[in-house]
Amino acid sequence: MKKPPRLWLAVMPKSTGKLGVCLATSGPGAVYLLNGLYDAKSDTVPVLAITGHTYHDLIGTHYQQDINVRALYADVALYNQQITDAQHVTTVTDMACRLALAERGVAHINFPIDLQEAALKDDVPPMMKTQEHTSAVWMKAVLAPSSDEIKRAASVLNEGGKTAIVCGQGALDCGELIEESAEKLAAPIAKALLGKAVVPDDSPCTTGGIGLLGILPSELAMEECDSLLIIGSNMPYVNYYPKAGQARAVQIDSDPSHLGWRYEIEVGLVGDARATLKALLPLIERKNDHLLCQ
Repeated sequence: MKKPPRLWLAVMPKSTGKLGVCLATSGPGAVYLLNGLYDAKSDTVPVLAITGHTYHDLIGTHYQQDINVRALYADVALYNQQITDAQHVTTVTDMACRLALAERGVAHINFPIDLQEAALKDDVPPMMKTQEHTSAVWMKAVLAPSSDEIKRAASVLNEGGKTAIVCGQGALDCGELIEESAEKLAAPIAKALLGKAVVPDDSPCTTGGIGLLGILPSELAMEECDSLLIIGSNMPYVNYYPKAGQARAVQIDSDPSHLGWRYEIEVGLVGDARATLKALLPLIERKNDHLLCQ
């Protein structure tokens, strides 16, 4: 196991939103993945980690590289299973991928070396499993808030004199809608680190990064705004938000536990960022003063 795979596992799912998959051998290889997997867990990106193990009938006998990998991964993984036979592989893999994508975290499959070579045709299914009973099909849930909540959010933003936008990882697939929102609201877009790819750096609507690695124009936008739209971001650097009580805030997030976590909000919209913005945009009034956006 070399360094590039671990670095890749931290980058690829963040930039694409797709499932990242990494492999490691038993023992030291499984241990080495942990830094990258904790990074994935902290940034809520979907990753499937597949680790090897010693022969299944030698587990727990202090054989070469025999460590308790499932116990090692218990904290980092939201799904953590060991393969028991060839019939088990499809079911566990389908479940691991589904949960990693749905709950946006790390799923782990531990695979003893002798079972990696087992043939499905030679494995007799148990009585309770007469045929395959899982599917590889997975669909992302597309949620949208109620029309009343959308109207409340639009009212807050329309009443604002100087609006600013903070976008994060949850907004990766709706950059053009965020730019349209910024143009109508005359609002600069400050990008949290995980939202760097939401809109291009040369977009006239963005002031660049915000947070520990942010830049001055974004900080000034936070200092001057009286209303704030947070889209798909749970940026932890609370001292880079507007001061408490300064701005009326609307937050869009697919995870209700993120609403109001970092900054006090007036309206929280639980839903997919793209679907929510499509419903919100027609209610946003165009502002003629583009001073803050400049």
